[in-house]
Amino acid sequence: MSMSEWDDRSGWLFQIVPVPGESFGHYLGRFRRANELSRVGVAAFLALDVRIVRGWEMPSYGQPVSLAQLTQVSELLGLSVAELMAMLPAERRQLHLATRLCPACYADAPIHQRDWQRAELTQCECHHQPFLTACPECGTPFRLPCGRTAVVSNAGSPFRGCAPSALIK
Repeated sequence: MSMSEWDDRSGWLFQIVPVPGESFGHYLGRFRRANELSRVGVAAFLALDVRIVRGWEMPSYGQPVSLAQLTQVSELLGLSVAELMAMLPAERRQLHLATRLCPACYADAPIHQRDWQRAELTQCECHHQPFLTACPECGTPFRLPCGRTAVVSNAGSPFRGCAPSALIK
């Protein structure tokens, strides 16, 4: 079913409030999980290839979003195009492609921040700690979306449950 065939979205879609600074990919993943939608389901509603939707959720794919696609997505998510644009990096070519995060910020709120992917930043502007790209215990790279509440490494430890000071070696 495409969006054009589906007129009454308010009947069953949960609208998710974006967190200030949240990345587009993380928000889209939270929206999908709250509504129990797969990437295939979102792609079908938007009449897009599923690889495009996957690319939006994973910074390492560097998948750009066109204005036409943002307009479609805004209708599905119930957000304005301006709100969605605020979640996107200013310059895609200046992104650090491996997913990274600040351990202190993520311990406080497990929301991937748009600015963590800015290539020119090497540490969190709030905590002045270096960004992590992998679990310090097992070396597994972080991936988005990272689950409902926390990143879990191959070592089996929930990232959010770790003390931020123990995450920096």
